Amino acid sequence: MQKKTAQSQLTSLWNESAFQKPNESAYKKIIDRAARRFTWIVLLLAVGTGVFWFYYDTSRMWLVLTSVLMVACPCALALATPFTYGNMLRVFGRYGFYLKNADVIERMATINTLVFDKTGTITHGASAVNFAGFLTAQEYGWIKLITSTSTHPLSNLIAKHILNKSDAVITELKEFPGKGIQAVISGKSIRLGSALFTGNEGGGEAASRVFVSIDGLARGYFEIETSVRSEIKDLVARLGTQVKALLSGDHPIEAGRMRAVFPARVQLLFNQSPHDKLNFISDLQKQNHKVMMIGDGLNDSGALQQSDVGVAVTDDTGVFTPASDGILAGNMLGKLDSFLRLAKKSTVILKTGFVISFCYNAIALSVAMSGFLTPLIAAILMPISSVSVVGFTSLAVNWVARKEFKSNL
Repeated sequence: MQKKTAQSQLTSLWNESAFQKPNESAYKKIIDRAARRFTWIVLLLAVGTGVFWFYYDTSRMWLVLTSVLMVACPCALALATPFTYGNMLRVFGRYGFYLKNADVIERMATINTLVFDKTGTITHGASAVNFAGFLTAQEYGWIKLITSTSTHPLSNLIAKHILNKSDAVITELKEFPGKGIQAVISGKSIRLGSALFTGNEGGGEAASRVFVSIDGLARGYFEIETSVRSEIKDLVARLGTQVKALLSGDHPIEAGRMRAVFPARVQLLFNQSPHDKLNFISDLQKQNHKVMMIGDGLNDSGALQQSDVGVAVTDDTGVFTPASDGILAGNMLGKLDSFLRLAKKSTVILKTGFVISFCYNAIALSVAMSGFLTPLIAAILMPISSVSVVGFTSLAVNWVARKEFKSNL
């Protein structure tokens, strides 16, 4: 029985320290500072109030002082962030965008530069998979077995295309990002990947070709005709100048097809190794760009980890990419601009929640210090402030999400 992918399942895997980014939430820092200052301010106001009422009306001093301490509510301030980002995290998951944690939403709100991978991101599926060369039926089964272990989009397409099955056991399986896969089956050393990796001299490096060698002997290649996602061109147009580059490990033969999707101002870089992609992202960051990398997750793992927000696009959300900050269902890639806008709107909602909390405390403390509140009324008002902030953030997040996705359907 298959179980639908859940945000909690992915998060439990993401919690490994190796996949954490050093960026600490800016709003967590703000809340920590505000909480410390709020505590001291309330204590100072309480002391000042006590001194005033001691000389003005000693009989009411303790009632007024108790009211001041009871009505002060830092909880509303503390609850604004987790409820705003927590609700937005739930909304994202509902629409097929699974994030590592709520801090990712905060970083998404600052993004001003987007970089795309090609295979499995801009392109997907296969209208045709053909093999040029010779393989026996048994060898086809071995190839299916090996490609079934990989998460690379081209491996997945080959595995789906081959009908032959094998009960053989794989040993010494290794996957080399940007190069290919190597395995031993029934004593045969099999390599799949680039022409250079497999030793296919003169085989060329045309786009979407996966070469095969067995025991060092070149056996041919799978040629895969992938399709450009229909929604990509409109998405790129809506994102505008934020889109800076397309990074691909494929041959520049695909440049013409990609230029039909990306305008002239967007860099199209081919033959990019995983290190090249990582360095490109790093260079953008040195120029003060806040970068989101959108890739398929395997060859882009370094770039996804380096970027401010790394998003792995997959047509199978069961494929886990720990180097990324989020996993986006392939059929929702066209809504990426909506997710970015919602991230920005969530910061507006959060700031509004802060303002509500501040105004409540300022008004409530002023009234309490004036002696117009009894401890009973203060005790009732304190939780009301928390409920109001929680209610506002929850309703606001759901309202902007419905409005955003309804207008883009």
